[in-house]
Amino acid sequence: MKRIIPCVLVTLTLILAGFFLPVLGFVGLMLCPLPLAVLGCLEGQKRMGIAEFTIELTLFILLSPSMAVYFLLGCAPVAAAIYFVSRTDIKEVKKFTAPESLLICSGASIIFKTILLAAFYFFTGKNIFFPDAAQMALTLEQLYGDNPELQKAVAQVLVIFPYLLPTLLTVYAGVETFLIYVLCGRFVKKFAPKSKNFPPSLPEFKTWRFPVSLLIVAVISLIMSYFVNTDTWFDGAIYLMNLQIVINVFLFIQGLAAAFWIMDGFKLKRRTKIFIFLILMIPFFWAWLIVIGMSDMTLNLRERIKFKS
Repeated sequence: MKRIIPCVLVTLTLILAGFFLPVLGFVGLMLCPLPLAVLGCLEGQKRMGIAEFTIELTLFILLSPSMAVYFLLGCAPVAAAIYFVSRTDIKEVKKFTAPESLLICSGASIIFKTILLAAFYFFTGKNIFFPDAAQMALTLEQLYGDNPELQKAVAQVLVIFPYLLPTLLTVYAGVETFLIYVLCGRFVKKFAPKSKNFPPSLPEFKTWRFPVSLLIVAVISLIMSYFVNTDTWFDGAIYLMNLQIVINVFLFIQGLAAAFWIMDGFKLKRRTKIFIFLILMIPFFWAWLIVIGMSDMTLNLRERIKFKS
């Protein structure tokens, strides 16, 4: 019980932060499955189940039934998937590699979050990604009434935003799973270095690569977008938009990995790397990271460029 109680308390704290802390709260909601994943790796399935039941019951009583359902379908499956790929006592299945494990956990997150959205729509008749038109118009008038052009631009973005649900869900689930996966592995190795149940270690970020076929798909989708008429084939345009965003995310990650490889090649100090990373997170540089990712994918820069040892 000595680990179950802290797990429950930390999880509830992270969830409550989502209600009262505007920015940090978002991070809290994203990381709230982490204590449950760590507990599962340290203590096993039974105590993990006890902790989850306690969390669900507390949320149901203190907050709302909808919040309990949110944790059940939107958060707990990530922890359960990480525990599953971390087990070494599965005789029927060979232990998964790190990329396979991350893919399985991300897939579980996407599937159950989709079920959560479907359940919300079934019981309320509303899609949380489609804001009420009248309320949206009133809010835009209050915020940007003195700037009609900006008001119109924001309105256009909000109209398209709901159609990006597949992309938003995929990217959010991927980021969430990656953070929990990495942090869970580090915590388990720190608090139980002799434990055999921990997520397989991912390779160094600077070595991350994606297949060149992604770039081929990106080029094809870009060419198609020039010939798509949104008036006659709106669904096709939305599909291409979602596809391009997802591919750009992969190119961005490869570009960032290549940037870290370059920094490591120049033997920059840790503080300098962190400073450069923060600069690269400025939206102005995102396009350049995508270009670096495309260049690395096509020219294989990390094999061609050799740094002096």
